Amino acid sequence: MAAIDHTYRYAKASVLRPSTKGRELALACDHGSGADAAQHFLSARAFYPDVTAKGLRAVSEIVGTRFYVPPSMVARILREADPVATVSPGAVRFEGFSACCSTYARMDLGDGALDVSYRRNGTTNVDFGPDLRAALAGIGKDTELGLRIGAASVDITRDGTTIVEKKVPLPLRWIKGFAQVQVALAGMTHAFRLNRLGAQRFLRALPRGKTDHQQWVSVTGGTARVSPRKIDGAVPLRGSHRLRVMENMAARAEALDVFHNPQNDATAWVLDFGPQRFSIVLNAEPWRGFSGDGGILSGVATSDGTAAATLRAWLNWQDRIDMDTLAASTGLPRDIVDRALADLAATGLVGFDLSLGGYFHRVLPFDADQIEALNPRLQAAQALVEAGAVTLAGLHADVASKDVVHRVSPDGDGWRCTCPWFAKTGGQRGPCKHVLAVEITKEAGA
Repeated sequence: MAAIDHTYRYAKASVLRPSTKGRELALACDHGSGADAAQHFLSARAFYPDVTAKGLRAVSEIVGTRFYVPPSMVARILREADPVATVSPGAVRFEGFSACCSTYARMDLGDGALDVSYRRNGTTNVDFGPDLRAALAGIGKDTELGLRIGAASVDITRDGTTIVEKKVPLPLRWIKGFAQVQVALAGMTHAFRLNRLGAQRFLRALPRGKTDHQQWVSVTGGTARVSPRKIDGAVPLRGSHRLRVMENMAARAEALDVFHNPQNDATAWVLDFGPQRFSIVLNAEPWRGFSGDGGILSGVATSDGTAAATLRAWLNWQDRIDMDTLAASTGLPRDIVDRALADLAATGLVGFDLSLGGYFHRVLPFDADQIEALNPRLQAAQALVEAGAVTLAGLHADVASKDVVHRVSPDGDGWRCTCPWFAKTGGQRGPCKHVLAVEITKEAGA
């Protein structure tokens, strides 16, 4: 898998190591050198070590799994990447994608989950290798678990073994996926909630093996029911094996909340542990990576660069970005704020928290200037505009592409195109290049 040029080389790797209080998770990160290198993003002790450990291990398990294997890759499944950890004023988040990019996992540790002795805003890539995962599996309620997200030159030793150098690239697909999944989350609504017992029963009943057939999940009397046919109030579930990692965590959860995005049929499954939450976000099909979706493209194509820059100046590691407050503070109309946030999501500067119902600020470790190169559909649309291929005709537009003229027409709050790509996807994977070209043209003439 291709990776972005912007990579980090650490003196050591992350490890769960013995400490005077039990075990301490030390995470390597990049934060300069010299005096800066002695600083940390976070030093804390877990109040609920077994829940925290299971959540971190589950994120690592998702990251190390390829739920869909193209035939050409059967003989060459490789280790793909490491989770990303973010420390902000009110939360510590670990997030990452499966190797196929169809599944996103995140563990959120709120203030009530950690006894924090030191905190400073920052983001890093972390290495959760097999030894670390094995150690996390053995942590119980009475174990002292310390979380320490460190600087570039942290000594990491376990059982007398020190790992000296670790290079952590962020895959190109992850960079695109981080942006796309936030759009999917922002468009979700709450579907239903299962209590602890209902969640356990549902997760235990999932097929043990891989399953790709379409199912629909609804709740009646506190019990989840799975049907092969769509019924009112049900959410789609395809590739239910992607939820198996939640089964051994459900016994400590207060509830399982389920969310659904009707536009692209992505779903989110969130185990609520009170001050901690573990989330899995599933794309509609196991073989469809979030990185290939185009939910952010319209916002990026029509975004006002000045507005995005204005919003960026107001970002200060907020755990919840109130959009009305942001609009009032910047003097920007709400719709412009919405578009600008899509721009910021594309550059890894904001994520979306379902429990808080809003975006949060974090800075992913990659070069934002390379974003446009990662979206060929947007590049193709801009090329069509520059070639004069778009002809506006009232509410409709014609776009000439490869000696064929495609008609772009209004469709509810969006657009419909006569091209084969739109006919195949139905708009579930974002706008086609012809729709983007029309949106860019209309925005320029507005």
